[in-house]
Amino acid sequence: MLHLAGLLDELDRSEPARAAMAILESALARRSVEEQTAFWRAVDLYYVSRKAPPEPAGGMLGAAPQMAAAV
Repeated sequence: MLHLAGLLDELDRSEPARAAMAILESALARRSVEEQTAFWRAVDLYYVSRKAPPEPAGGMLGAAPQMAAAV
């Protein structure tokens, strides 16, 4: 879960993030260790499997100034 480590910095800086994590931890505390592990594994799989949005095509970037000039 090293890729999620950056979220810990957000927890340090953000009161809403800390509040959300407290709620999450409270809910998870009522679950078994196996359920907690399954939850975090699912979160990890979701974020690892997500792909970054595709980069805009090079031709599309050049088209915008030309269109603006035509208007």
